[in-house]
Amino acid sequence: MCLMAVGGIISGVVSAVGTMASAAAQSASYKAQAQYAQRQSILEQQKGALEANQQARANDRRLSGMRSAYLSSGIDLAGSAADVIEESATEASMDEQAIKFGAQIRSDNYAFESRLARTNASNAMAGGAIGALGSVVNGFTQQSSFNQQRTMIRNPYQG
Repeated sequence: MCLMAVGGIISGVVSAVGTMASAAAQSASYKAQAQYAQRQSILEQQKGALEANQQARANDRRLSGMRSAYLSSGIDLAGSAADVIEESATEASMDEQAIKFGAQIRSDNYAFESRLARTNASNAMAGGAIGALGSVVNGFTQQSSFNQQRTMIRNPYQG
């Protein structure tokens, strides 16, 4: 009889522990996602810098080749030839900037995902705490209901 008397409370506590364990696991999962996204954000920045650097070297080689070709053909690097080289250099610079910009966008997206996952981790723990509290309250409510039913069985005329 004593075990039945505390059964609702025990059930509520066990349910609360399960809810908190589930919330902790979900929070840990979100934290792992946040770490992954943060790592990816950094890698995207590094990758963008490397690719832009490689593009800059390729552009330098291409522009040097253009200058050499003009000079070996006896074309003066003034006028139209200079304009072509200058336009090519401008386009080359824009290519480098586009690579950096794309990498920054990807990095920012991963950083946002990381912040979102950290927020979800916090929310999972808060939700778990609220759910656990609800389970304990439910256990006490069941216990109170059980006690009222017992009282009614013993004294059906009590209010």
